[in-house]
Amino acid sequence: MYLFDTHTHFFDSAFAQDRDSAVLRAVDCGVKKMVLPCCSEKSLQGIDELCKKFPENCFPTLGLHPEDIFVEDFKTQLEKIFSYKFSSDSVAVGEIGIDLHYMKDTLEVQRKVFDYQVNKAVENNLPIIIHCREAYNEVFEILKNYKNARGIFHCFSSVRSDAEKILNSFENFSFGIGGVVTFKKSGAELSQIVKEVLPLEKIVLETDSPYLAPVPKRGKRNESSFITFVAEKISELKNLDIETVITKTTENAENIFGI
Repeated sequence: MYLFDTHTHFFDSAFAQDRDSAVLRAVDCGVKKMVLPCCSEKSLQGIDELCKKFPENCFPTLGLHPEDIFVEDFKTQLEKIFSYKFSSDSVAVGEIGIDLHYMKDTLEVQRKVFDYQVNKAVENNLPIIIHCREAYNEVFEILKNYKNARGIFHCFSSVRSDAEKILNSFENFSFGIGGVVTFKKSGAELSQIVKEVLPLEKIVLETDSPYLAPVPKRGKRNESSFITFVAEKISELKNLDIETVITKTTENAENIFGI
């Protein structure tokens, strides 16, 4: 039995002083596999270095995050990312999606970039890792054109109706549950969704480190070793022993990524 962090940004500058030791802390805590989601061309070298240093633990993806799109030159960005030297080792396309919280004025370009990347994933039989913020209808509109698309709604924290829509209409997708589920106020609705709506077979664990550290580490830099707190919270909500939660969510992640 081991833990699988499906989303951790260990290549982020927040880990500049202790990157290797942070990875080893996670491994020592039982987090044996970690997916490193690419957000832009700037992510590539750091991901590459970590995956070479920890080949049994760290796994790369390729993708362009909606917040990192150069509106005037996104085609060049995509070409550079998807031709990177570890492209054949990528276990997913992500972190990709649509974000309308800050970026409503770039919606049309975001749609094009997301559509291109979903198509790339389907062509290569890879899962996608979706960043979706205040844009579920827009994401659903594109996904319905790709019956073979599969993957994870990263950091899911939307409303019950969106969770039900995914379960009923996009059955090849799972829900990435992270630190938000442990938050008392802002995570209350998500807790109810996890408890009442999401079957354990559709849940994978994630940290999104260095962001969104779970209680009791909230406010600190998040890291993959903290994923045990997320597993404990899901165990509590689902009234299951933690071994069952860890075993099943890891199995779910292995099936998605093929690792």
